Amino acid sequence: MVELEIQVFSDRREGLLAELGRVVAANSFSLIRQRLTQDSRGAWLSMIVRGPMEQRLALEEMLGTHSRVLSFEAALFGEAGAIAAAPVSVPTQMAPRTLQPSPVEAMSPPAQPVAPLPAAMPDVSQVEHTLPKLAHDYPQIYPWLVALENSVAEPARESSLMLAGRRTGTWVYKRDYALGAKLGLADAIKRIGMPALRALADIEQHGVHVHILNSPLCAPGVHSGCKFYGGYLEGLLGASVTPKKVFVRHLSCRSSGAAHCSLEISH
Repeated sequence: MVELEIQVFSDRREGLLAELGRVVAANSFSLIRQRLTQDSRGAWLSMIVRGPMEQRLALEEMLGTHSRVLSFEAALFGEAGAIAAAPVSVPTQMAPRTLQPSPVEAMSPPAQPVAPLPAAMPDVSQVEHTLPKLAHDYPQIYPWLVALENSVAEPARESSLMLAGRRTGTWVYKRDYALGAKLGLADAIKRIGMPALRALADIEQHGVHVHILNSPLCAPGVHSGCKFYGGYLEGLLGASVTPKKVFVRHLSCRSSGAAHCSLEISH
């Protein structure tokens, strides 16, 4: 048996513990304790879980790719500084802390940062400011996405685009597709994902692989904007398939010299 400390960041707290708790239980882990907090950027969930070593990788994979999870860290409980905490006072990223030795003690308060994380969390306030404009002008949304890119710090650019994509995809699903039945992944891609994505871009589909042609967010030699499309599909399909968990992997991007942007959709 192992004990893990898990740190999750999500754009909202409603139902977060219940949804991720089901993932924990499905992998034969038990929840020892948890701490759920909210700040201006979103919700932070810290969990101590105990379960079989052989299920650790499966648990981390399912949590890390969950549609509600924007950032995920996990470490063996007791590994000093291995996990980021979620202090309200830190403006752009989580600060590593030293873990306490006993799993029955209350969650310790965050310590001062000892090392930076490689990327910042999404700028939730800027995303929230942009979402009404995306909804008003949809599908003519690219000027607002460019404005969003320019309004956030560079380390938060991709994560902010992904969050905007997820929120937009979820909104489109609720507006256009919510009355339909739940689908398997292949049918959801064909009946929902591809028609909705074609409203935004020229695409080609080959099963679970999608090519975005001449993306306005990914011109050669500039920053990649593919994270928006990945988030869009995760939000759109995550609400339509059973179970509600879709992951989009970014395979190539036009901004890096590829002929087109390529995505792979999976559970």
